[in-house]
Amino acid sequence: MNLVELDHALRKLRLSGMAAVLETRLRQAQTDKLTPIDLVSTLVSDELLRRQDRLLERRMNRDRKSVV
Repeated sequence: MNLVELDHALRKLRLSGMAAVLETRLRQAQTDKLTPIDLVSTLVSDELLRRQDRLLERRMNRDRKSVV
C-alpha cells in the first residue's frame, strides 16, 4: 500500500486525525529513528487529540447557540 492508498484507507476508516499527520509523523519516525510501536502510538495519540478537540469545539458551538 502506498501513501495515497493509506491516506484513503485511514479516511475511509474515519481516522482523519491520523491521515492529517501521517506524512509528518513518517518523516519524524525516520529522523528520530522511532520504533514501529512508537510511531503507531504517536499516530493514535494524534487521532485521540483531534477527536477530543473536535468534541470540545462542537460543545462550545452548541452552548453558544443555546445562549443566543
